[in-house]
Amino acid sequence: MARIGFLKTMQIYIFGSLAAGLIRLLYATIRWECVMPTGVSVERQNIFTFWHGRMLMLPRWYRQREKLPLYMLISQHGDGRLIAFAIKLLGIQSVAGSSSRRGVAATLELMRRLEEGASIGITPDGPKGPRYVWKKGVVTLAQQAGITVQPVTYSVKERWVIPSWDRMIVPRPFSQGVVVFASPISISPTEDGENARVRIQEALHGITEQADTYWDSK
Repeated sequence: MARIGFLKTMQIYIFGSLAAGLIRLLYATIRWECVMPTGVSVERQNIFTFWHGRMLMLPRWYRQREKLPLYMLISQHGDGRLIAFAIKLLGIQSVAGSSSRRGVAATLELMRRLEEGASIGITPDGPKGPRYVWKKGVVTLAQQAGITVQPVTYSVKERWVIPSWDRMIVPRPFSQGVVVFASPISISPTEDGENARVRIQEALHGITEQADTYWDSK
């Protein structure tokens, strides 16, 4: 990993600490609900997968309920190190890498964490998109590890949307929020990778729409 200067390190510490504090504060103002089908458990080992634009609140939600350590794959691009430091303060560890940088080394480290009994979290459309497109590399990881893939997302009734490639949503204070899980997905070692990729992508699309329309019928 490339060394960074003192000024950049201080920026990571300062802005990462501010981000973690704001996430804690904002999360505490939201009235959260959870939609969890039969067979879902955050207390067992999973490969959690969620869209990049829906990751802001999920580490905090998970940390308040988990019994297993969670390692998130965080890109070394741009603000990746700041994000990694912020989620560390929220109790979530990280593995540095992406599909385009340090990919093999990151995959090996994720496999090692899974072998140790930890869960992992991946944003399959990160770090630069395309938005809402599930990348095939995570399928290979799931097949090799023999661990279920657990799609999850969240939405809020009142929000801001950041005008970035991922259209990240930021809850408005004192809004209502919902975390929605799909049924866990198993991928056999012999299943076609593209077929598995499409299955998981469609599951994530489905629960994202379900979360975004959660309050329409209430």
